[in-house]
Amino acid sequence: MNINRLILNSAVAQGLDVIGDRWALRILNEAFNGKRRFEEFRSHTGASRATLTRRLTALVDNDILYKRPYSTGATRFEYKFTEKGLGLFGASLLARQWESDWKAEEPETSETHLFHSPCNSELQPRAVCRHCHEPLELEDVSWLSLDEELNNQMDEIESIQQQHRADSGAENIDNAPEVKLADLVGDRWTLLILIVAFFGTTRYDDFLKQLKIAPGILVERLKNLIGAGVLHRKSYQSNPPRYAYKLTAKGRSLYPFTMSLRQWAIDWLPDKVSEPNLIHTACGAPLAVEIHCESCKQKPWPRDVRLQF
Repeated sequence: MNINRLILNSAVAQGLDVIGDRWALRILNEAFNGKRRFEEFRSHTGASRATLTRRLTALVDNDILYKRPYSTGATRFEYKFTEKGLGLFGASLLARQWESDWKAEEPETSETHLFHSPCNSELQPRAVCRHCHEPLELEDVSWLSLDEELNNQMDEIESIQQQHRADSGAENIDNAPEVKLADLVGDRWTLLILIVAFFGTTRYDDFLKQLKIAPGILVERLKNLIGAGVLHRKSYQSNPPRYAYKLTAKGRSLYPFTMSLRQWAIDWLPDKVSEPNLIHTACGAPLAVEIHCESCKQKPWPRDVRLQF
């Protein structure tokens, strides 16, 4: 079954089995912040040694990071991005921006900003259509023949979910101001709930049907998403009580990041991804996403972005 009509297809799901884990996302974020060594990653991510070792190994095995020795006495390594790994820079920028946009106000805490050297301004990353350069909006993307294929598509993605690592389960994310994007998309069930919500699914029974998810897991993930301010619950029937779960503005704002991960898979896993069938209705072209600086409309590169306090 060709599942490119989903926001995430099987190739993207396979890619997310490596980069969609919350620990891997935290590692990648710290790597883009300049961290290179094992103890730096451990200190800044909070991962155990065993978890960090597994995630770094997976990132190296999948050609996202490479390692090289930096000490001749003892064999110690630093980790750097491959070209394929650098392809995730745009998604990392969107993740950082999302967390900044939705964090709690903390006036006494100094905040770092990203500075874009080519235009001499603070970097505000925006996901745009690669063809017309218009900003990417959820309502501006259409899916061809979606209804007749969605159930089978979810079957295939859900089969990949079953192989996900046991130690990457959901954390309690019911403190909305403190939630990190990695805690949302780093849990595959939570991510799949968001995906079908992007498709317009709102009711509990429909989530069960589309995802074939255990009721207990669904209740827990929906509760977490409501607590994080990503979904809100609204009653549509009183006897018996029934509720609709709809994306908030905060939830809708996760869409560009999700699509940037999809684009990374298309760009870097070409043997596994056939021509996409998502259409950008604003220009009528097959959807392709890239990240631009809001000020100069250019694609930011790591060498041109620095932290500014």
